[in-house]
Amino acid sequence: MAYLNNLQDLREGKMKTWSTAYADKKFRERILARDRVCQRCKKICSRLEVSHFFSRNNSSTRFDLENCDILGYSCHWGNAQGWEYKKQTDYRDFKIKQLGQERYDELVKRSNTLMPREKAIKGLMKMLGS
Repeated sequence: MAYLNNLQDLREGKMKTWSTAYADKKFRERILARDRVCQRCKKICSRLEVSHFFSRNNSSTRFDLENCDILGYSCHWGNAQGWEYKKQTDYRDFKIKQLGQERYDELVKRSNTLMPREKAIKGLMKMLGS
């Protein structure tokens, strides 16, 4: 019941929108719970990070579950071999295999859509039931 009231309050603008930093924290928790290990090497790494295939600067895909994967630091950034440097090669190929071509193409379209950050955060809040 409280969940439904929170959603109604969010829709009506009665709930305060989270800050970007808090939204990032809550989204990271959600992605960690989903992936649990580095999606590139499949290991439990000491430093797991949320990797955004399309930049986190892009609000339309910043909190998009299909845009993000958990990667260990070395798989994300390490020695110019990390996927952060291979978004148009190895990482793209992984995303296509992970999502399938149709869903990958839809993700690309979403990444080219402008969205205010507040709207993206409200979408995340709704997705998480907060």
